[in-house]
Amino acid sequence: MAKRRSRAQIDADAIIKKELNELGEKIYNQAVRTSRRDTGVLQDTQNYMVKPDTVLTVAQVYYGQWNYPAGVTSGEKNALLIAVKEHLPESTKIIVTEITDELLKNFK
Repeated sequence: MAKRRSRAQIDADAIIKKELNELGEKIYNQAVRTSRRDTGVLQDTQNYMVKPDTVLTVAQVYYGQWNYPAGVTSGEKNALLIAVKEHLPESTKIIVTEITDELLKNFK
């Protein structure tokens, strides 16, 4: 039997889901812009979804891992992974700050 969530948990999950959707969109847009994919099936190699409320799934088809970003000669060569590593810390800080503010609003 499922456990009922409190109002605070529901509010926190809504905050997380909103930020994860924004994070997924940022990652997707950067990966599309920086990767060298312009024709064919490679157009759909990268994607994301938030399901359930607190899980962001970022995916690309197997051969998409060799879809190197334009201009990269050394280091990480996966456009999607580069975008994830770049945007994750900022989004984590936003989630923590918004949840903290929501929980403490009654005490301020």
